[in-house]
Amino acid sequence: MSGFHLYVLILIGAITLITILLVLRQKNHISSMSGMIVSMFLGMNVGLTAGITFGTAFQGDLFLSSVWGMGFGILAGCLCGACFGLLSAVEGIMSGLMGGMMGAMLGEMIAADQANLMIKFFLLLSFCTIFLAIILTTSNQATIDNMNWLLKPILTSLVVSCVLFLGNSLNMERVESKVAPQEYQSNTNNNGETKEDIKKIVIEMSDMKYLPKEVVVEKNIPVTIELKNTDLVEHDLEIRELSFKKIGESMHQHGGGENVLHLHADPQKASEMTLSINEGGTYEFYCTIPGHKENGMIGQLVVR
Repeated sequence: MSGFHLYVLILIGAITLITILLVLRQKNHISSMSGMIVSMFLGMNVGLTAGITFGTAFQGDLFLSSVWGMGFGILAGCLCGACFGLLSAVEGIMSGLMGGMMGAMLGEMIAADQANLMIKFFLLLSFCTIFLAIILTTSNQATIDNMNWLLKPILTSLVVSCVLFLGNSLNMERVESKVAPQEYQSNTNNNGETKEDIKKIVIEMSDMKYLPKEVVVEKNIPVTIELKNTDLVEHDLEIRELSFKKIGESMHQHGGGENVLHLHADPQKASEMTLSINEGGTYEFYCTIPGHKENGMIGQLVVR
């Protein structure tokens, strides 16, 4: 989970707390119907924001992201609704449940950039809950005595703009891929080829897909396979029943074994392995992260 996602979750928690404190303070000046509206509005928007956030962070595991998204939405709607009675609490719970479930599905289906845009939109709506609570708890007899009231919307706009700007700055951070160069004992391998002669194949992982999905290599010819992860979640690549000789790798790869090729790349990073394959044939490669293979992270390695 990225810093931006953690920032969003902390922010919706703060919004929920501020809203609850506001309605508790002005509880005697707000009707049951108005309280129900605030509870539903808060539960739905917090659920949607959290659902999309977890759906993006845990892409490939819809159950987990749905549970967390619904949990945030239900908690926010229930706590706010409980200030006005059982009926408002139930309405807040149902709104939070629906928002979390829909948000998780949305985060699972759309690309990361689109999901982050939706997160910002629903985060802004969650902010509006505070202003909705203030409006609904304002007496109808309230009047404007002087022009100082103009400072309130101006200061509020500045605060909200600063908060959203900080979140956007966290979202725009891009961790550069830092792959340690592979050190070889010599500039030549056992076949007399220099490192510059070794063919390099880059497999990019983006939006739960391998690009390209089919890779063709030559038998007994050294090749470097680079796994480049441009997603916001970790991915890997595994091929079983493959007879190969490993020449070098950029980092220690967990999960490999005899006749098992395994490459792993953290979010926004890359890893690589140099090897030669001993037997021809067509081999399936896939991502072993739960749910990723089922979502289409499958490809083919053709050895000629």
